[in-house]
Amino acid sequence: MPQKIVFFHLLNNFTGSPQILSSVINTAKQDGFEVKLYTSNTEGFLSDLETETNFYRRSEHKILTLFSFFFSQFLLSIKLLVKNKRADGIYYINTILPFGAIIMGRLLGKRVITHVHEYEISPKLLSNFLFWVVRTFSSEVIVVSRFLQTNPKLRGAKVQVIYNCVTKEFETKAKNTTKNPKAFEVLMLASLRPYKGISEFVTLSKQMPAVNFTLVLSDDKREVDRFIANESLPVNIQIFPVNRDVHSFYANASLILNLAHPDKWVETFGMTILEGMHYDLPAIVPRVGGITELVKDGVNGYQINYNELSEIVSEINKMVAEPTYWKKLSEGAAIERRGFSRTIFESKISKLFRP
Repeated sequence: MPQKIVFFHLLNNFTGSPQILSSVINTAKQDGFEVKLYTSNTEGFLSDLETETNFYRRSEHKILTLFSFFFSQFLLSIKLLVKNKRADGIYYINTILPFGAIIMGRLLGKRVITHVHEYEISPKLLSNFLFWVVRTFSSEVIVVSRFLQTNPKLRGAKVQVIYNCVTKEFETKAKNTTKNPKAFEVLMLASLRPYKGISEFVTLSKQMPAVNFTLVLSDDKREVDRFIANESLPVNIQIFPVNRDVHSFYANASLILNLAHPDKWVETFGMTILEGMHYDLPAIVPRVGGITELVKDGVNGYQINYNELSEIVSEINKMVAEPTYWKKLSEGAAIERRGFSRTIFESKISKLFRP
């Protein structure tokens, strides 16, 4: 009987952490492991996999979401205790949130691997508790960047860096999609949270009327329509709700941005930047965080903070005015993405499962 790996992820959606977990699970399957997945009953990158619900539900009211979070972990712990099987040799927990699985995994004598994507979460008290659980009960910890490896909240844990990669499906489609930007277009993929730099992106579009701007949000149409209704938007910006297939946006773009506010939210990796690199897109990213490990100044883009908009405007104008300069950065993106290949990722994950 093949060894089983039980995977845990709190909220299935179309963000980076479930996308990475889907690649981990596919690698485990390729290596002959039997897999089982606990996650939420929502649409996302994990929807194509056979799952068992983890009882988690989000609400518009924060207190209800917090209650659902803790209650889901209590119910999950009971379920794992009742269904404990010797063949379930590895518990693989994606993000620090499914703490019930981390604790129960150790108490049940499993090998507990926690894949950490976060530097910190809010509120701080919850963050401190979850990182304590990770340090105390994990057998091993995987982090997505060297920056995250230095997090003092992981001090004392056995930590290994495994850089993210795009999914096999994304990589194949990117290779087969014609890159055909008709005009210089600036792309950003983010959520509607204020610290993601949405207002700065809109400001850039107003300051640069000759350049096209496209914003793809990870929020549903109702929330996006509400945002648009409350904004005064110029004609050169397009805003879209959550899209599972984002290839057409990358194919039409010339530059990808990340305008996150590192004083409020530090990007520990930057999946949209890596996806853009598979379309040879230069990038402008913050000066802090794991995202800086993807972008080298003058090679495949620049590190410029969200509050330095005049510098960002200057860089974009230079790329628009000098196609050879843009081409050099584009070629740099194609080279730099090799350090984040699927081959490297799968090799490290396979070695992790069979040490």
